[in-house]
Amino acid sequence: MKIITKSIIFVFCLSSILGNFLFGSPVLAGFELIKAKNTNTIYYLDSHNIRHPFPNKVTFESWYGTDYSSIVTVNKSDLLKYPLGKNITVRPGTYLVKIQTAPEVYAVETGGVLRQIKDEDIAERIYGKNWAKRVVDIDDVFFQNYIIGEPIIHDYSIPDGSLYKDKQTQKYYYLNNEILQPFTSVDAVLANHFKLTDALTSTWSYSKRDKPIVGLNKNIFNPIAAPLKKQRDCENKKLKAAVIFLADKDYNNQEVASVEKIKKEISRHFSWATSELSNIDVDYPTVVLSNDSYLIKKRNDGLTEVKNEVVNTFYDNNEDIFDFIFIWTNFKIPTEGSNEIARFFPVTNKQDGINRGNFDWAQMYGSSGKLKGIIMMGDINKYHPQTEAGLNESLNIIVHEILHNWAAYIGFANANGQISQALLRPDDLQHWSYYAGFISPLGGSGWVDNGNGTFTSELSKMTDSNLRPYSELDLYLMGLIPSQLVSPVMYVQPKIYGEVSNTISGTAKYVTIDQIISANGKVQCSPN
Repeated sequence: MKIITKSIIFVFCLSSILGNFLFGSPVLAGFELIKAKNTNTIYYLDSHNIRHPFPNKVTFESWYGTDYSSIVTVNKSDLLKYPLGKNITVRPGTYLVKIQTAPEVYAVETGGVLRQIKDEDIAERIYGKNWAKRVVDIDDVFFQNYIIGEPIIHDYSIPDGSLYKDKQTQKYYYLNNEILQPFTSVDAVLANHFKLTDALTSTWSYSKRDKPIVGLNKNIFNPIAAPLKKQRDCENKKLKAAVIFLADKDYNNQEVASVEKIKKEISRHFSWATSELSNIDVDYPTVVLSNDSYLIKKRNDGLTEVKNEVVNTFYDNNEDIFDFIFIWTNFKIPTEGSNEIARFFPVTNKQDGINRGNFDWAQMYGSSGKLKGIIMMGDINKYHPQTEAGLNESLNIIVHEILHNWAAYIGFANANGQISQALLRPDDLQHWSYYAGFISPLGGSGWVDNGNGTFTSELSKMTDSNLRPYSELDLYLMGLIPSQLVSPVMYVQPKIYGEVSNTISGTAKYVTIDQIISANGKVQCSPN
């Protein structure tokens, strides 16, 4: 059911406490509640100067309580200069709603999504014994302003947008996308126009953010917020990435300049690596975050952990439109204590046929599912983009980490019908084997058969081994080419296992795409 954008307005009576400030022009910067002179309909004026009517008194008071003092009165002619937008719906976490002509009772979630509460027992367990006192009637004509969502059939399904109170600590939280964010104080709760009696309690546990809500937060108090919807997808051709530079205390211009120099070349290099079959947009301005005691954690070994709160903080102020987020720091992170330069953290996957399974952990980071992965690049000071070799090395690391969204995780069905992992590096099964006969940012040596039982590595002949394009197999796993275009994949079974050299002795083995599909299924976007 879609939200109606041209709505019938229900006029309700207001007391004489309405503000009466007349304006001769339609410029109302700094104001959000307006009405026309000699009329009673109140509008919420959004940041695009679109006016949204409150259809009745209950809806208005679900957002602002009984405080009408901030309403500004304008001339009717000026009011009409503002385009009319969708009706405001009842605020989540306040009332339960029903229509007069049907018995069903609904909880309201962000964006006017209605979730039917299946029975009185569930209503009581979520809202308490007096749950029925929360129920208000919505005129049938305004019911179309709402969207019908999934019913609530369990008491742990507390609706998003609710005020939550922890029974043990007595602390207040805001529930968004199944994650709790703490308020610093009761004053912070009240600043966001909640009543303390709105708070729900539960015996169920929820994940919690660290960074608290201090005062009025427009991500929480937003009468025209869009509904939360799952955005998990299989986008592979028009990718979009954001860059975060996270600083511990001070940072210098050279550090930022190095990030920007690498960032400038990512799109070009990625398109080259994918044979122009895919591109990635990284034009979004770099977001610089400085530690505020919530973003990083100091360890006893002297290293510093980057917390999930970094990405959550990013989404507090930026749209959920990115497939990947790169994070550079100006300090060493724990993985840099090993031989790992960067790391890919998977967030969502919807693609079948790559042996990863379907998953969605996006809510832990503040995304609704669009985010596929976080690429932790680590300390910018270990990169050297000022030189051509250093820049190429940086870019190869980036295309390596992006590729981890799709590869390398697959096995293949061998002659005995068993699953072989001979194409993968045996110590981690997430990179291509050193003995793979192709070259990829994720491994492989490009072995060439010399015809005498020996094989020579093409990788060893490259003048710059960091200029590695994606292989046919990589492109197939990304969904960029069909299976018919994937040639049989060769790998070397070495005579001396573990031998590392530019030329080795062994036997050539070949894997067909049908063997790969037999073990993993076809590469396709999952319907689930």
